[in-house]
Amino acid sequence: MNLPDTPLERSRRTRERAEELGRAADRATDPEHRQRLREKARRLLGEELEGQEGG
Repeated sequence: MNLPDTPLERSRRTRERAEELGRAADRATDPEHRQRLREKARRLLGEELEGQEGG
């Protein structure tokens, strides 16, 4: 199944991925792993916001 590659669809998928990373961080038992997952989620959301500002 091919997902449409519109800016809106990319934005939705990015937010969903960041949410998944946040949930994984909540479940992580290792503090360093938890921190890396949270940073990755923040980075994804930050890139998303930058992309919206540029568009």
